[in-house]
Amino acid sequence: MNTKSHCEKSHWEKSNWEKTDAVIVLANLMDVNGALNFESAARAGRSVEFLIQQKVNNLVTCGWAYRTDSKINIADAFKDHIASKYNVVPGMVISEKNSRDTVGDAYFTKINLAKPRGWRRVCVVTSNYHVERSREIFCFIYGDEFRIDVIGADVPCNDEIIRNELKSMEAFRNTFAGVESGNDAMILDRLRNRHPFYNGEFYPQI
Repeated sequence: MNTKSHCEKSHWEKSNWEKTDAVIVLANLMDVNGALNFESAARAGRSVEFLIQQKVNNLVTCGWAYRTDSKINIADAFKDHIASKYNVVPGMVISEKNSRDTVGDAYFTKINLAKPRGWRRVCVVTSNYHVERSREIFCFIYGDEFRIDVIGADVPCNDEIIRNELKSMEAFRNTFAGVESGNDAMILDRLRNRHPFYNGEFYPQI
């Protein structure tokens, strides 16, 4: 599984030849009422900062209603947080409510937004410790036709978080072994049949 072709070229600091079409901010956690935790709020703030600095026209929030005690999609919670805290035009913020993890964030933003709208370059915003895994996943899912930048909000990290990141990275590579990068049909098939968040093992099959 080769994910490095554009990943190695796509750091914002190294490649500024093409305007960013959209900022995609990844979710962490929220409470039962949809209030973002510190890490999610930090990611939201970093995404708005980049949006304003680089004059990007689209900001995508990601995530489903993952809490069993709440019907709120965390994508909507992010959107509401941004609307209440920052001077961002509401129409610029798009909620993608299908994703259940980082792999889903990549797949559903690509299928439902990037491809239909003709986006060619996106900047993914996450936490600093999650940058490398997010870059590998988004580069793999999007494929070589897109440019992917990934930046991180500065949040606390520890050895346990790093161990979980490495474990999750290995699980991703094992799940998608033999799948062609950027091949939407193969990726969807693997999601539906092998990924525990999408194959019916824990949640309804997509």
